[in-house]
Amino acid sequence: MKLISAEVRDYIAHSPVFAGKAKGTMDTVAAMSEITIFTASRSLQGREVREKFDSSFADLFHDLDMGFSPLNFLVPWAPLPHNRKRDAANKKITDTYTSIIRARREVKGDDAQHEQDMIWNLMGSKYKNGTPVPDAEVAHMMIALLMGGQHSSAATSAWILLRLATRPEITEELLREQIQVLGPHLPPLTYDDLQRLPLHNQVIKETLRLHVPIHSILRKVKSPMPVEGTPYVIPPGRIMVASPGVTSRMDEYFPDPMKWEPHRWDAGSGGAKVQAAEEEEKFDYGYGLITKGASSPYLPFGAGRHRCIGEQFAYLQIGTTLATMVRTFKFKNPPGQKGLVGTDYSVSLLPHLLLL
Repeated sequence: MKLISAEVRDYIAHSPVFAGKAKGTMDTVAAMSEITIFTASRSLQGREVREKFDSSFADLFHDLDMGFSPLNFLVPWAPLPHNRKRDAANKKITDTYTSIIRARREVKGDDAQHEQDMIWNLMGSKYKNGTPVPDAEVAHMMIALLMGGQHSSAATSAWILLRLATRPEITEELLREQIQVLGPHLPPLTYDDLQRLPLHNQVIKETLRLHVPIHSILRKVKSPMPVEGTPYVIPPGRIMVASPGVTSRMDEYFPDPMKWEPHRWDAGSGGAKVQAAEEEEKFDYGYGLITKGASSPYLPFGAGRHRCIGEQFAYLQIGTTLATMVRTFKFKNPPGQKGLVGTDYSVSLLPHLLLL
């Protein structure tokens, strides 16, 4: 957590986005994308990886992300411009990781002298048949590790700041909460501190409710599945598609559902009751105890066995970034902009907000 906080502070101090300005405008999407990949690479993959990452690497990961289009699942080899960028980015990032791995293998002495991160763990791993995991596969797993949550965490962080810009009083509440809980001198954040900041967590939950990172969930029918209230039965082998964002916007579960209101999750409120019902159902699928959440109307990370295993890290990363940003800035919309910026699906939207 200290690594994440330090990365955010360093970005604010040195990035051209801020350039030491006391106030100004920020390209929210681009800035939060960079912060997300920098904090994830440093905290999950070690100092050497982070030192090789700059804004150009954030762009490379964006090029990789653009390779995940519906067309590419059918013809991934298609000679399209975004595919060429995808392949070039993949080679560049893979070469970077493999050079780090080779350098580490040349280091003599006890691994304990160095940071213990995911790369070290995978470098010493073997498959069940005893075959060591090849360096190229370690590199590709590192790419997947960053890509797995980079775009969703970056998007959520950007939505949070854009939402705060429409409700400046919430930013003031967040800062007051830190002062009241942690003290007027605002010491360095710890994991335990973050758990003691309920409004910070509620801001994240409420943003995830309205801006669900997972737009659809696919599941294969394994046994005949009757459709309640109809004579229809879905046969085995069919693929079902569900949109978890639908129920999170239903008035039945969340009154005035299109309003961004973090206080709907206050103790005793309707949102808290939804959360309490979800917490009652937990299971360990092999990577720690998590809520199954299959019957909950709030499903930002999916549910059941395939629920996102990066959920806890996402809350930690986004929460630390939010708490650090709140200590530094106030947010509001640019002049002439009222409410939340609209989404134009036909172009690349780069929403801005004012930093005060």
